[in-house]
Amino acid sequence: MEVFDLLAGLTTRLASTARLDELVEAVVPELVELGFGAVWTAVLDDQTGNLSTLKDVLDGSDATPGAPAIVTIDLRQPLGHSFLERRVINVTVPDTLHIVDRDEDAVPPETLALPRAVYDRLRGHPFACCPLFGSRGQRVGAVSLSSYRGGQPIPDAMLSRGLVRAILDHFAIAMERALDVARIERLDASVGKLQESILADARIKAIGELAASTAHDLNNLSGVALGAVDAGLRSPAEAFDALPRIERANRAIADLVARLQRVARPPSEDAANLQRVVEDVLSMTTPMLRERAIEVDTELAAAPPVRCDAVLIHQIVLNLLINAVDALGGVPPEARRIEIRVREDDGVVRLTVADTGPGIAPEVLEHLFEEGVTTKGAGHLGLGLAAAHASLPQFGGHIEGRNAPPGGAVFEVTLVAAPPGTPDPATRARPRPRSAVTSGPGRARILAVDDDPDVIEIICHYLRPLSYEVCTATDPAQAFEAASAQVFDLVLCDLGLSKESGLDVCVSLRQGGYRGKLVLMTGWDTQVLSTDPRAAVCDMLLKKPFRGTELIQVIDSLLEP
Repeated sequence: MEVFDLLAGLTTRLASTARLDELVEAVVPELVELGFGAVWTAVLDDQTGNLSTLKDVLDGSDATPGAPAIVTIDLRQPLGHSFLERRVINVTVPDTLHIVDRDEDAVPPETLALPRAVYDRLRGHPFACCPLFGSRGQRVGAVSLSSYRGGQPIPDAMLSRGLVRAILDHFAIAMERALDVARIERLDASVGKLQESILADARIKAIGELAASTAHDLNNLSGVALGAVDAGLRSPAEAFDALPRIERANRAIADLVARLQRVARPPSEDAANLQRVVEDVLSMTTPMLRERAIEVDTELAAAPPVRCDAVLIHQIVLNLLINAVDALGGVPPEARRIEIRVREDDGVVRLTVADTGPGIAPEVLEHLFEEGVTTKGAGHLGLGLAAAHASLPQFGGHIEGRNAPPGGAVFEVTLVAAPPGTPDPATRARPRPRSAVTSGPGRARILAVDDDPDVIEIICHYLRPLSYEVCTATDPAQAFEAASAQVFDLVLCDLGLSKESGLDVCVSLRQGGYRGKLVLMTGWDTQVLSTDPRAAVCDMLLKKPFRGTELIQVIDSLLEP
C-alpha cells in the first residue's frame, strides 16, 4: 500500500506540470529515498543529439553546478551503449571498464570505456545507465544511478521491474510531454512573428489554415489532459483512473506533431503513401470542415505507394481540399459535400477530389493551370494549381480539372505506382474509440454537448463528484431531444460539432424555448468568435483548453443566486 501511495502521488505530480525542472524535482528525491546516493538526470537536445544535464545529486546534495552541462552520447561508453541497445546497462564492477583520460584515447575492442572524471566522481561505485524513451520509442533523456545503499551493486531486477522501473517509465512519458509542449510553444512564437509575412502567398495561406486547425485539435487534447489532472489531484485512486486519459491525450498530441513533421520534411523523391496523405490532411482540417458544415465522403481503396515527393502531394491534396471548401461558400449547408477517391488502375493511382459547388466558369476552365488565374479575389495569387501542374510531370504524373455533369468541379491527379519492393511509408496508429458516460443525481442540472467522447468523459468525471447532475449529448439531435424532455440550469456546448456549428445549436436551443444559461466551448479565437451575431445568445464563451477549476468558476458565476 505504501508503494501504491508513493507511485500515485508521484504520478499526479508528473501529470500536473510540463516544466522539466519541476518533473526532476518530483522524481530525483524519490530515487534518493530508495537508496541511491548518486542520481544524474539529463534531457536529449534533438537539435544536437547531445544530453543536457538537468540535475546531479551526490551523497544527497545538489552537485549540478560541478557536473558537465553537455554530455555527448559516446557509443564506447555505458551511457551511449545503453541507447544503442535500448536497454539499461548495469555496471556491477566498474574496474572492468577501460578508464580513459581523454576522449581520443584508444579503447580495446569489445570493451566499454569510462572517463576517469566520471569514475572518480562516482568513487568507483557500481552504477547503471538508464535511457529514457517516449511513447513512440524515441529518445528523450537519461538517468544514471549509483552509490546504492552506500556503494553496493544495483540488483538487475530493481531496474527491470518494480517501483524504480515504474518511476523511470512515468518520468520518460512526462518528459516527452514537456518536450512536446516546449516545441509547440516555440512554434506558436514563430507563428506570431511570421503572421504579417504570410498574407500575400496563396500556398502559405493554405498552410496557415492548416496550422489553425491543428492548434484547435491540440487545444482539445490539452483540455482532456488538464481536466484529467484536476480530477486526479483529489486522490490516488482517481489519479490512477485519470492516467490512461492523460496518456491517450499525450499519444494523440504526439501523433499530431508527427503529421506536422511529415509536412515539414525536406523534399525527396521517395515513395509517398497517398492514402495516408489524404488522411493526414483530413485529420488536420476537420475543425475547419466542421465549422463550415461540410460533409466529406471518402473512398480510399488499397493502393501501392506512388512515385512522388510526399511533401508535394501533401501540398496538392491540401490545396485541392481548400479550393473545394472555398467553392462551397455560397452553397446551402445541407448541400455542401466533398468527395475524395483514391483508386489503382493497372499501375496508375488516381486521386479524385469533387465538390458540389457551382463548378468552374468556362472562361476560367480554359486557363485553369496558368499562373495568376484565380477566382478568390484580392490577396490570392493563383499559384496552387499552376505549381501542381508544373511539378507533377517530373514524377510521371499530371493533374486535370473539369466540371461534373450534375454540377460542381472535379479534379483528378494521376500518379505512377512506385516500383515493386519500394518501402511503403508506415501508416499511423488509429486511436481506439471510447463511449460517453451517463448522467446522475445532483444539485444543478447541466447538459454537456460535444462530439468528442474524451471531452464529455472529463467533464462528467470532474463535475459529478461535486454533486452536479450531468447529462450528455454527442450531436445536435440528442441535445435538442434532451432539452425538450428535461429542464437544465446550464448547457455546455462545443463550437466544432461534426453535424452543425455549436453557434447554430445555441441559437436553436433559444428559439426552442430554452431559458437557462448557455456556455459555448471553443478552441478557436474567442475574440473573433464574439463578433459573430449568433454568439449573442450565449452567456459566456469558454476557451479551450480549460482546467476543471476554471469550469467550476464559470458555472458558479452563472448559476449563483
